[in-house]
Amino acid sequence: MKKQLQSFVALALFLIAFNTRAQNVENLASYEKTKLLFAEQQDSKVFKALSYNVLEGFRKDSTLMRSFQEWVAKRNPDVVAFQEFNGISKAQLVEMAKVAGYSYTVLQKRAGFPLAIMSKHRITDVVKVIDGMHHGMLYAKIAGYHFIVTHLHPKTYEERILEVDTLLKYINRVPKGEPLLLMGDFNNMSPLDKADYNNEAKMKLVVNSEKNNPEARITKNGEIEYTAIQKLLDAGMIDTWRKFNTVYDKSAPTKLKKHQNYTRIDYIFMNQALAPYAIDATIVKDQLTDTLSDHYPMLLVLKKTAQ
Repeated sequence: MKKQLQSFVALALFLIAFNTRAQNVENLASYEKTKLLFAEQQDSKVFKALSYNVLEGFRKDSTLMRSFQEWVAKRNPDVVAFQEFNGISKAQLVEMAKVAGYSYTVLQKRAGFPLAIMSKHRITDVVKVIDGMHHGMLYAKIAGYHFIVTHLHPKTYEERILEVDTLLKYINRVPKGEPLLLMGDFNNMSPLDKADYNNEAKMKLVVNSEKNNPEARITKNGEIEYTAIQKLLDAGMIDTWRKFNTVYDKSAPTKLKKHQNYTRIDYIFMNQALAPYAIDATIVKDQLTDTLSDHYPMLLVLKKTAQ
């Protein structure tokens, strides 16, 4: 009986330890999926969109920028949408894109935390929104797709909700049936991940984050506030990562950061018109993305629509 009790206690301790570690362990499947989705880089029948918060303009490190140039040139997505393109001029963007094999670029602004796009395809109908948003929004038409790139307020859920209301005004202007992609760093967790956050360890990390950052507001009445993302889902936008992945994975932090407050706040959403064309989506994880930024990029792969 004593041995049985000891075995039961040992098993219980193992399960507790395993569940605790599970919150911090990488979803290794993302590394394999990244290799798979970039393997057929020259497939003319697919369209690949990459969204990446590059941490204050590659931390103003030209070596990191060159590493990214080489990396993206080999993987060859059709469009790359940047957040935190800090300190990089339009001329530098054009040169970086040219070296990586991209002929078309747009920079939202110079000051603060800019958004930017580089594309294999012509960029038209550009709208740059700065006023009324902390980092802003960038709209463009590319290869028949409506693109909206954004970076929501880093501090409070109230501000993020207001910024989503601004996004929805632009989303609702897109004619029904036309393909729309919305991407960026939303700084807000998703209600679709609620089951993965609904545990004591995660909530302790969130509460500590609020304590250490008094201006931050992540929770309301002791629970994570999901309204900003819920509004997008209610408007019919599809979280592409959740559409194709069932096991939780974090988009931040990367291995560059030491803290364990795992979160998925980087998204590529698509509208219902694109649902039949979606092939797969992943959080892009490899040796470079582990440390280039504090966020991992997002990748969406689509069957090309008629342009």
